[in-house]
Amino acid sequence: MESTTVEISPDGELAIHSSHDGTVKVWETATGSLRSEYKPSSHLSASCTCLSWNQLSKPAESPRKKRRRSGKGDVGQAIADLGLVAIGTVTGSVLLYSVVKGDLHSQLIDGHSDRVNGIVWYSESDSLYSCSSDQHIVQWEVTKGKIKRKWKADKSGVYSLCRCSSTHLLSAGRTIKLWDLETRQILKTFTGHATEVFRLLHVPVGESIEKSYFLSEAINDRLVNAWQIDTTSKDKNALAAFSLPEEPVSLQTSTPSADRPLVLVVVTKCGKALIFEHRLNGKLKKPLQPKVTVQIAGEGSNGSVPRPIQILAAYVCDVDTHKLLLVHGNSLKPTFEKVSYSTAEPELCLVREDPLKSLYKKDANVSKVKTPEVSKDMTYLVPSQLAPALPTQEPASRRKRKVSVGEMTMEQRLSAISLEKPKAGPRQPPKADTLVTLLVQGLQSRDNKLLSNVFCMRDKKLLENTVRKLPVQMVIPLVRELTSKMQGHAQSAFPHVGWLQCVLAVHTSYLMTFPEIVETLSPLYQMMDNRTSMLGRLSRLKGKVDIMLSQIKSQTVEEQGPSQEPLLQFEEESSEDEDDMEDIAIGPGASDSEDNWEDFSDEESDMETQEEVNGKG
Repeated sequence: MESTTVEISPDGELAIHSSHDGTVKVWETATGSLRSEYKPSSHLSASCTCLSWNQLSKPAESPRKKRRRSGKGDVGQAIADLGLVAIGTVTGSVLLYSVVKGDLHSQLIDGHSDRVNGIVWYSESDSLYSCSSDQHIVQWEVTKGKIKRKWKADKSGVYSLCRCSSTHLLSAGRTIKLWDLETRQILKTFTGHATEVFRLLHVPVGESIEKSYFLSEAINDRLVNAWQIDTTSKDKNALAAFSLPEEPVSLQTSTPSADRPLVLVVVTKCGKALIFEHRLNGKLKKPLQPKVTVQIAGEGSNGSVPRPIQILAAYVCDVDTHKLLLVHGNSLKPTFEKVSYSTAEPELCLVREDPLKSLYKKDANVSKVKTPEVSKDMTYLVPSQLAPALPTQEPASRRKRKVSVGEMTMEQRLSAISLEKPKAGPRQPPKADTLVTLLVQGLQSRDNKLLSNVFCMRDKKLLENTVRKLPVQMVIPLVRELTSKMQGHAQSAFPHVGWLQCVLAVHTSYLMTFPEIVETLSPLYQMMDNRTSMLGRLSRLKGKVDIMLSQIKSQTVEEQGPSQEPLLQFEEESSEDEDDMEDIAIGPGASDSEDNWEDFSDEESDMETQEEVNGKG
């Protein structure tokens, strides 16, 4: 579970929030003003997953005698003076942010190969423990920024840590384990939850760890369980359970004592704060119900239903006076307010101004529209052709002027008296120009195959008709589904770009009214910014390559010389053309004489042959 809630410091004076893009904001709870803001250079890869305040309190200095401390106490005090907050990231690194300096103090890297899920401080021993989805727990040496020890804590991911004492640590995946930090041995294993436990909270009772308790909450679980740390007992089940109407987001407790019960405040996913009061002294059969339910709503106007305002975090200020610090509104600009509650009123609804509405209000005298007064006896004189037509129930497009018989042509008259009715055109099949039914079924049933068949369509008209006819309550699930499918490879995300572009173009007005639009579109903004971060460098590189290729091409043309067309071109003619040219040059008489010459030569050779025969005879 990614940290999207506001975390309040142990003394209740400061509140911190790290958004999905890595921006860290610190507010003062007394004034509600922004104290510092920090955006790391690697904010796209340093998305926050968990936050942990340094809970070591500053020891009081003696006014008479101040002496230099040494050893572990001096180290713990130096860390406390910095006001450090540990921020776990999705890349496996841990950022140490100093509230006093308003800047990043140091960064712990190379400890985990997967996202960090939980962090706990041991400042008096200069140690920080972190757990990750890579199944390991890492002990960090804060001053040196190095790994001190690392061990495998579970067969699956480890999702939360909790400090019990200076030598004991609780870790949880689905089961909960108690560790001895000196030997790194498991002292006891608890049953846990059916899903991943994302929050553990220690409830100390006395000085002995054997009598203390701890609370746990899990993902998609509507129960907060209470456990007793008793290593001598073999009971692995929870002693008590607190029933919730919805999934919890955060929890905070008061320090219990012998004369007053434990006060537990749980903030649910729907934005309500539930207050429990119970004395942990034995095992219960039934889950406990909340004593007080606190919710905040905006002011409704013109009889409209008030819109609920989200409660982001809660902090128990004073148990005796029943005072509670509530953080509500938007995480970009939260509102801090101290509220008093009473167990005699189980439902407490606070009406506050909606933070989404503008603070600027127009003056009624300025914005009031005044219409001029017109006398009823006034008569307007206009030309007859410009006079307005009488009202009619027929549409304007179907309204036709009646034509008299004298104005009709012969063809119109024959068609009017014809007994045969005009043949109707061929009946066209219904057009399948929308996929609303398939898209709604796929979103409701989470059928990936059906959604893939719908998202593979690329016809712009089909996409626009589908998105325009989509029910309003399915717009946000569609945006979340498209955002999750675009997180993969760029080639596989290409078909979903057209759908997302069409949704943003058609339903922009509805998305602007959605209170959690920033948190919903933040992963999409990170992905787009990450994929376009190299666009500027690639454009500059392309420009340089084009210039180099143009220079090479121009040099090649200069070496070969300029290409010019020849002044004269000679083409060799065929033999038939040569015979024709000879006939033209010699003339028709020359050809006849040649034929006669050939005939004469043949007659002479025949006569010589005859004479030789006669002589021999």
